[in-house]
Amino acid sequence: MQIGDENVHRVRALMDEVFGDENFVSQISTKTSGGSTGEFLSNVIDTILWYSKKRDRLKYRTLNKTKGVGEEGADKYTRVRMPDLSIRNVSADEKAGLTKVPQEARVYRQDNMTSQSVGRDKGDGAASWFPVRLDGVETKPNIRVRWKTNELGMDRLLRCRRIELTSNSLAYVRFLDDFAAFPLNNSWDDIGGVQSRADPKVYVVQTPTTVIQRCILMTTDPGDLVLDPTCGSGTTAYVAEQWGRRWITIDTSRVAVALARSRLMGSRYSYYLLADSKEGQAKEGEITRTPPKSAATHGSVRQGFVYDRVPHITLKSIANNTEIDVIWDRLQPAVDAARDALNTTLSGHPTPFKVETGGRAGAKIDFRATGEVKLPSGEPAPAGGLMEWEIPREAPSGWPAAAQSALKTFWAARIARQREIDASIAAKAEFEYLYDKPFADSGKTRVASCIPLRPNWSKSPSLARRGCPDRRGRARPSWRCTALYIWRAQTPARPCC
Repeated sequence: MQIGDENVHRVRALMDEVFGDENFVSQISTKTSGGSTGEFLSNVIDTILWYSKKRDRLKYRTLNKTKGVGEEGADKYTRVRMPDLSIRNVSADEKAGLTKVPQEARVYRQDNMTSQSVGRDKGDGAASWFPVRLDGVETKPNIRVRWKTNELGMDRLLRCRRIELTSNSLAYVRFLDDFAAFPLNNSWDDIGGVQSRADPKVYVVQTPTTVIQRCILMTTDPGDLVLDPTCGSGTTAYVAEQWGRRWITIDTSRVAVALARSRLMGSRYSYYLLADSKEGQAKEGEITRTPPKSAATHGSVRQGFVYDRVPHITLKSIANNTEIDVIWDRLQPAVDAARDALNTTLSGHPTPFKVETGGRAGAKIDFRATGEVKLPSGEPAPAGGLMEWEIPREAPSGWPAAAQSALKTFWAARIARQREIDASIAAKAEFEYLYDKPFADSGKTRVASCIPLRPNWSKSPSLARRGCPDRRGRARPSWRCTALYIWRAQTPARPCC
């Protein structure tokens, strides 16, 4: 029930009587197209009261809003990993939305890698209290905390570069697109009324399409039946048709019915991929990186659509992803071979190289040196060669052509390894469906078919032709009829071309 703030308290009291206050679900605030001028504060919101017949049996589908750089829910994401694996801070213009983060770059934040875990063992010998070697530096948690995973999980986090060094500990790398969404709440302040060309206002009491869309997507599935007892301009029927729901809409005005019928019949709707179809099975397999199902299909809309989804990547899902080990064993030899080739081409090069990161940060490597040195982590390293994390992205001036070629080969192998690991992490993680983003078949279009029904209040053909009878059985003019229906009778999602 949508109502203005002047009478919302009265309507809510009435609906408590009808449905029972225990079946109240939520009170949603939406922005109107403009504030009314008055003596005091302008009224700029409408209210939607949501009740259920039985709250414990309510169908609910979570709708999510996406997070963007600098927007709500993303203010702590201040670092960027570029496609070439270099790292920088998010610029002020990117935070303000004046410029966009480069395509394929990933915004992230450094998150806590330790846990208090009251009652768990800590110190040497505890399951999640152990030294970690990263980029030639060894780090241990302090005696009051422990790592958030065990040694096997930590190895996988290190392999996919999800751990970074901080001044005195380790940080977990949490990307913005690990879960680039947050659940919709009951404040819909991102809806600004019916004003745009995409949602033109054609009826004086027309509700914004987005409001109806959210209400339908939250509480129904494709093929469900939607009832609107006040047709108006037919927005509810229009949205229901758009999203593959059956619908019934009612109005006492022939003008409203004619307007709604014209709107519905003159529109074209996207044809969404059905989960119960060969095309849908193929798309589902593509998204999940699994073989498509071979079960027979019947084209039933009640099985739903194939939806886009956002991965819900967590530290735990990465630590338990065994495919990371398989990818590492397959691609790491190419990275090692490229590093060895680079060190070979640089052997004897007269210009020292200053290391920027890791345990040898600030030190200079003499490529004419031989033997090994011990890093702060206790690991051995070639005295005259580079470790993986020390290799620069651009060749310094004076490096020979062979070294520059080897450098490009190294980074190509390193980036390929990282991309495959990132794809595995996204595919193996849990996910949330985006119910407002089903995949569409661009080669097909749907149209609506409407059946106008006139109420038959009398068995007398003459009275039925002349109009609806009054209480005493006398015929009235047809424009006095109390109800006119438009019923979407056919199953939705039927292509027309």
